[in-house]
Amino acid sequence: MEEKTNDQQLLDKSYENVRMGSYAIDCLIEKIENPKLEELLRKQNKFYLDGVTALENLADKFNHELKDINFMQKGMSFMAIKMKTMMNNDTPKFAEMLIQGTTMGITDTTKALSEYPTNDAELKAIVERIIQHEEEFVDSLKTFL
Repeated sequence: MEEKTNDQQLLDKSYENVRMGSYAIDCLIEKIENPKLEELLRKQNKFYLDGVTALENLADKFNHELKDINFMQKGMSFMAIKMKTMMNNDTPKFAEMLIQGTTMGITDTTKALSEYPTNDAELKAIVERIIQHEEEFVDSLKTFL
């Protein structure tokens, strides 16, 4: 098996981040009762889905096939979200869960950018935009705590 390039590794990590973020929002959105939080989540999900498309288009450039988040990750996330929201489904709890998940995404993607440096300006710009947007999302979520 061929070893992945830094660009391919960075693509994989960034793709996993935006896919996982979108999946988590999909699991939560039906439970949100606060219209402002729901609107924020819909905007964030659109950003994630736009990121998915941008990374998929860029993967062709690197002759790389991106893989969706695996079944186990999805299952574990789904169960964790369901368990946490079963006990407490108020707006501050949702905001806290989203801040924690998004912070994990920021950390993982920032770490990937450091571990897999790229000379590709387009890839770097997409990844940096994902990180910046997630940081802004966390700041927006803080108002719901």
